[in-house]
Amino acid sequence: MDAHDWHRQAMATPPAWPDPVSSTDYDKMSCPSQTDYFLRLATAMNAQVLFSEPMTAAQGCLDEVVETNRLRPPGAMQMVALTAPFSAGKSTLIKQWGFRLHREVLGEQAARDRPTWSPEGGVTADWCPVVYVTLMASSSIKEVNALILLYLGYPPEGLVRTTTTRVLHALRMHGVRVVILDDANMLRSTNAQGRAVLDYIKFLNTELGERCNGTVVLVGAHLDSTTILDDPQIRARLTTMKVGAFQITTVDERAAWQKLLQTAEERPLAHLPDATPGLFVSGLAHHMWQRTQGFVGEVAKLVAGSVLDAVRDRRSIITRDHLDAVTLSERSIDGQIEGAAMENRNKQK
Repeated sequence: MDAHDWHRQAMATPPAWPDPVSSTDYDKMSCPSQTDYFLRLATAMNAQVLFSEPMTAAQGCLDEVVETNRLRPPGAMQMVALTAPFSAGKSTLIKQWGFRLHREVLGEQAARDRPTWSPEGGVTADWCPVVYVTLMASSSIKEVNALILLYLGYPPEGLVRTTTTRVLHALRMHGVRVVILDDANMLRSTNAQGRAVLDYIKFLNTELGERCNGTVVLVGAHLDSTTILDDPQIRARLTTMKVGAFQITTVDERAAWQKLLQTAEERPLAHLPDATPGLFVSGLAHHMWQRTQGFVGEVAKLVAGSVLDAVRDRRSIITRDHLDAVTLSERSIDGQIEGAAMENRNKQK
């Protein structure tokens, strides 16, 4: 991905939901019309992005850190680490947040195919408020520089000192407000190269703060269990946010889970006009958790899959068996097996 890809994604219009169709009207539609309706519904439903309350709270915390850094005197700024289990939605969360920040910073310029600004008199440059790069395993300083330079449209070749100078110039030239380093868990601080990259991230944070009052955001799986966040200098300037799978062991957690399901089912159930309101919330909430193990992305897939199956079969009822017929990730299957084994152990006690 480069800055132009990011801009296109940030400005892309979500697929339009078709108007709900009653069973009678659906039966009167021609086969091509039914196929078109189902395709548009499937496209909109599978594009739906679902956020839990903790994920929304994390976005609010990101907003606060970025705005506070913007208002502070130039210098080393507060960094952010967003961590979660693998495939828990952290990259989706950070990209959706970054897209919104991108649009807000650009304002009217966001409508242009190629937003520009003037960093200094007589100079016009592409305006790129957000840099988003995905790190590779055991990335070196040169590779990190190359990713940032390629994102901003610069040649990545050269000695480390040369590419570093080019990166620092580009950050200021393009009005970068935030640098997001995704898959930061790929970094290794157990060897000399890994420690050098860690020192470079601290340097990058300082220079971004000096030049742009910007913020460095680290995103990765289980960052809190890595040595990356143990660095004293990083910890002194770090805000860590953890986003995990839903647990439903307390009353508050169960209420939050039901609220998430209510959000997830609101638009899809409108396309099952005869379905019972609150179908997933009232009777299937616990089974939904068992199937998804509380992962928000799995919830979205389960709702979409079960509702689309019901639309295809022309029925208004969704049962546990219907939920079980939807294919989810192997992680969910593993979690169900572990959960069933735990329940059996508890019963035996």
